[in-house]
Amino acid sequence: MDGFPKIPPEVLAEMAKEDISHKVIVCVGAFTAMGFISVFLRMFSRAKFVGLVGLEDYLIILSMIFSVCTSICLIGTAKWGNGRHMLNLPPQNGMWILKWLYFSILAYHCSLTTTKLSILWQYRRIFTYKQMRLAIYGSMGLCLACGIIGVVCATFTCIPIKAYWHYEQRPFAKCVNQDMMYHANAGLNISTDLLVAVLPVRAIWKLKIAMRQKIALLVILTLGWFVVVISVIRLYILIQVAKNPMDTSWYGGPAAIWSALEINLAIFCASAPALRPLVVAVIPAFAASLGGSKRSNDASDPSSYSNQTADSRNSHPFIKLKGKRSQSTVNDDIDLERSITALPHAERFHGEIHVTKDFETLSARESRRPSDTESSKVLFPRSPVLPRRL
Repeated sequence: MDGFPKIPPEVLAEMAKEDISHKVIVCVGAFTAMGFISVFLRMFSRAKFVGLVGLEDYLIILSMIFSVCTSICLIGTAKWGNGRHMLNLPPQNGMWILKWLYFSILAYHCSLTTTKLSILWQYRRIFTYKQMRLAIYGSMGLCLACGIIGVVCATFTCIPIKAYWHYEQRPFAKCVNQDMMYHANAGLNISTDLLVAVLPVRAIWKLKIAMRQKIALLVILTLGWFVVVISVIRLYILIQVAKNPMDTSWYGGPAAIWSALEINLAIFCASAPALRPLVVAVIPAFAASLGGSKRSNDASDPSSYSNQTADSRNSHPFIKLKGKRSQSTVNDDIDLERSITALPHAERFHGEIHVTKDFETLSARESRRPSDTESSKVLFPRSPVLPRRL
């Protein structure tokens, strides 16, 4: 208490009533539940409609585990007084707050890093041409390096490590400037968040598809912009904590809330593209946003996704082109479960002429239902059409 400025008794009484620790617990729990539900639905969608689980799915599960660990630690800080004024806490509470905070920071960095790697690995599966692969691998290396730096710096903030939460040992320990370290790590996270969000924009924009579909793909694959905004807000909160070193437990409450929101929103954004088959099955009209004239029956029929799964195993992915008689335009169907082997630039065709034809096949049963033959699907193997100049 000696280090605190003299505060009038009536102000102390008002400060004693201020307590947002319960709000911290509720918000952290709610955000973690949001992330967990998105991962659960993602895995359900993979098992039900796709039939394959990729490395990006395992990475997001690992990220969710780290997120749960982070949330447990943040709730632990709130139980010991994070969200209350330091003046109203017993001295031993500060030690427990710092101890829980120490492990929450480690889990926080691990969760964010594995989420970014999951998103980038999903990009790797979707965009398989050489230039994009190199950019993805470079981004993976950068995100992994930043994550390792964050974990190492957080681990050895003080030497010996226990001096981090035993404040009385700080004068005899070697500790880095925590505020500068937190701000630097937050800046690195924002930079890598921006990188992950921007990476697929050019590749999607170059696709020869309708503008509406481009926008839909950009939205669903670049949801990380929301995480960037949350990261910036969190950095602002951390700056406020640094400006009030005598009451870090009070200003640390909002920091815990925004940290939990950041990592779980990142998990949700990483899982959103994988939820498309499930959303289309529940809301067939949603297929129009990414699939042009795609039939809703294809979205709700698991067999159609089993066919897509078989196609994804093929070393020569294909594009589905759909057309109707009496129309000269073709609606593209971009499926996030398949790969894009090359950007469909006009110059890649080198003057080749590609002819598409619609065929009608009438059986005895179909002759009684003329409407069933109104349109047909034509599947073009991609490898014979697009010369692979990698």
